[in-house]
Amino acid sequence: MSPLMRRGDAKGRRAERATWVREFRDFLDSRDDELTFTATMRVEWCRPTDGPSTTTAYGDAGRLVRLLAQDMAKQRSVLRAEATEQDINFELRRRTPWQADGIEVLWAQVSLHVDDHTRSSAERMAQLRRETALEDIARQQTVARIRFMQEEILRTPATARLYLMLEQSAQHGALPPGADINEIVRDAQQWHPQAQWVVIAQLVHTFLTNLTAEDRSDLLRTVRGLFEEYGEKELAEQLPATLHEGPPGRSA
Repeated sequence: MSPLMRRGDAKGRRAERATWVREFRDFLDSRDDELTFTATMRVEWCRPTDGPSTTTAYGDAGRLVRLLAQDMAKQRSVLRAEATEQDINFELRRRTPWQADGIEVLWAQVSLHVDDHTRSSAERMAQLRRETALEDIARQQTVARIRFMQEEILRTPATARLYLMLEQSAQHGALPPGADINEIVRDAQQWHPQAQWVVIAQLVHTFLTNLTAEDRSDLLRTVRGLFEEYGEKELAEQLPATLHEGPPGRSA
């Protein structure tokens, strides 16, 4: 044998496998609602020598690439089309040659495009998400300031005065100039969840919900009588004679 001749180069040389190339376009869903990438996909494939042939190979080759591209695209925004394209092609290069479904993908490439209308829609959606996030942060900060005012600043007039002396900026919900500290403290203490009258009202409400509609009406009539007996006629008149609706899940 000549040293320049490889085994199988003569009569025993095997014919090279035939390859096919398919190029097609499709839309790939993104993570942005109702917005898609426009994808051009090109795939080169052949039938493995040791595998059975299949009549659906032409469609299967494109399907393998399309499903991989779709799986990655749906996790990305259309605003990042170039980066998404790079990542998809990197994954395709890493996998090829790729055998599956009776075919072998030798090479594949995906190109992504986003039209101006789609890009503008994605930018508006991103802006709305940012505004919503900022509004949520602002609400959380407001709730935190109110809680701080109730639990720390407005516990007593002395605490409120000391706070205003030490904190003259707008941080942590500082009271505005000219505010009546005593009045604000009284209101805050009066409507505090742990205030005695609030606790009593909650207990009375709980008690009423455990009664039948008839018993609740009897109790209301009794309370009206007590109000009138103690000279509180106006309060008695404000009480309803009966409750027409019972608590959920309770029969009359």
